[in-house]
Amino acid sequence: MTNYRLDFSYDGTDFHGYAVQPGLRTVQGALQEALIQVLGPVRTHVAGRTDAGVHARHQVVNVESERHTGAGTLHRSLNRMLGPELVFESVSVADPRFHARYDAVSRAYRYFLLNSRWSDPFRDRTTWHYRHPLDLDRLNGAAAHLVGKHDFGAFCRKQSGKTTVRAIERATWWREPDDLIVFEVVANSFCYQMVRSIASMCAEVGRGNGEPDDVKGILADRDRNAAQGAAPPRGLFLWKVEY
Repeated sequence: MTNYRLDFSYDGTDFHGYAVQPGLRTVQGALQEALIQVLGPVRTHVAGRTDAGVHARHQVVNVESERHTGAGTLHRSLNRMLGPELVFESVSVADPRFHARYDAVSRAYRYFLLNSRWSDPFRDRTTWHYRHPLDLDRLNGAAAHLVGKHDFGAFCRKQSGKTTVRAIERATWWREPDDLIVFEVVANSFCYQMVRSIASMCAEVGRGNGEPDDVKGILADRDRNAAQGAAPPRGLFLWKVEY
């Protein structure tokens, strides 16, 4: 049994998320179809599933295969078959015990807002066009209350039998040139729609709807209706997985 590690990125716009779904085009489905052509039957394990329309700058998958081929050959084959939507930065033979999900120690997500009067057709697939002026201090004031271990029930779509308790290591907003505002949040793991819900709530506070300290009450109440819904998926990237 050979265990391959794949480090890659993708544009999630035209995929119905990462995980295989019958009758729908997904990242995992496209990846496994390509892998089967080179390796035959495989088992794949991903660092973190992304939702429909969400992108990845750094995603990691380990692939277990009974058939062995050179990592360089597999690397070239995957980029040829799946690029430019999926691009593989590296393909290597990993330790047999390596697991992309369980060995990850942190995951960083970034959310990108285009904070301008007009939209940009060249960035529409990868940013949320947010025309209301945003105050950076208010954005960071709201995000600061999220750091630490909390029950994020207000920011997660409920899934039966799964906890919504998570520990956020870092949550920061900053401005970049060309009207971009970026949110980065780092944790060991996230629950369903958590980052997009946090981004939406912070944006409301940043434009003056509510106060940064209101976040403490939203966390305590665990009321999904108080968290302002979820930001569009197109602005969200799985940015970096650390091992």
